[in-house]
Amino acid sequence: MTGMAFMFKPGRTGLLLALVLVVLLLRSATGMAQNAAGVPAGSQPYEMIRSLQSLQEQISQGNSHAMLAQRRLLGRMDTVFPDLPSEVWLEPRNARAAVVHLLSGGHPRVMRGLLLVDPAPAIDRRLMEASLAYVEGREEDMLELLEDIDPLELPASIGGHVALVKAAPYLRTDPAKAMELLQIASLLMPGTLVEEAALRREVFVAGMMADIERFRVLSIRYLRRFRQSVYAGDFRRRFALALDTLGFVKSEDKFALLDPVLHEFDADSRRGLYLRLSRSALLAGHLEVARKATAEALELSVEGTTEHEILKIYLAASRLDPEMITANRDLLWSIDKQMLTGQDLAMLDGVYTVLNTIRHFPEPPENVIGEFNVASRIAAPEDRDWITTDMDLAESLLRRTDKSLLQLGEHDDR
Repeated sequence: MTGMAFMFKPGRTGLLLALVLVVLLLRSATGMAQNAAGVPAGSQPYEMIRSLQSLQEQISQGNSHAMLAQRRLLGRMDTVFPDLPSEVWLEPRNARAAVVHLLSGGHPRVMRGLLLVDPAPAIDRRLMEASLAYVEGREEDMLELLEDIDPLELPASIGGHVALVKAAPYLRTDPAKAMELLQIASLLMPGTLVEEAALRREVFVAGMMADIERFRVLSIRYLRRFRQSVYAGDFRRRFALALDTLGFVKSEDKFALLDPVLHEFDADSRRGLYLRLSRSALLAGHLEVARKATAEALELSVEGTTEHEILKIYLAASRLDPEMITANRDLLWSIDKQMLTGQDLAMLDGVYTVLNTIRHFPEPPENVIGEFNVASRIAAPEDRDWITTDMDLAESLLRRTDKSLLQLGEHDDR
């Protein structure tokens, strides 16, 4: 069992290997709990943590079956660790394993028990107390305990974890400090779930700092190293939010910087991001960027889908010039309005309104016949306070004229 590092593959093979690992670990852990005189070779806590970290590496590469194996292994550690002889924790590697166990999702009661063990585990007590404070949400206590502890002076296997958790409170208060700690975490534990988590947070922090170049570089690095991670969905969410704050739709030059990054995403994610950028650019009035983003999204969309119908609206809205009036008319008429939400219909109405204005001012383009339809009927306003006395009189006269003409027509028929 010492130093096991199975390389799992997604699918049935990954599930089988993950389950085999758990079975072997449970057997060795059972033997450990039954032997009060010592711990069998291959069943030391630090060796179990190595196996846990091997599972976590597979999680960072997208093996969801390893998630199940990790939960089972952590559960077994929660049961076994409290029953180990106190002498076990005098081994520094085992003491560090207890901290890693807690920061990896282990139950806090294990650490609470170890804080009472005599003799004390062979590790700086502040690390034990800080890890417990972190999982219990006491960030101020955690920072105070770790204030004088440099992650770079710790063994890498625990230093990366310490840097990662120490960065958490600074994400809101001091992004530059958070970025420094996250970089240390990545440096100390490359290829692990710690690096994956640190990179995800670095992208978020770069967005907060409006550091576009760092945002681009970190995003590409994450996608090339961890695009299959079980947690990649969180990265995509953070990435999309950063697009809105970094102003990539404000100019063609900024938008061009995104191209290498977006092409690292899979087709479905890329289409969704271009759709988001297109809408943001339209709402901000940056039509050139909107046109380019819409064109990219259309290439990736499927006809007959809601997204494809929405992109037709965006395309028409992005080419507001008289030369395109007929093409826009045909495009808008082809939209299946039943597939649109109320918000999308409102935008469609707005596009019709603008294009009709262009149609009639300053002069209509040649060879254009008829008016555009409107996307929906506009109901009369309930509040009629805006109608003046003259307008009310004119409306009354028109009704009387219509009635007189109708009666005259009926008389002529006779």
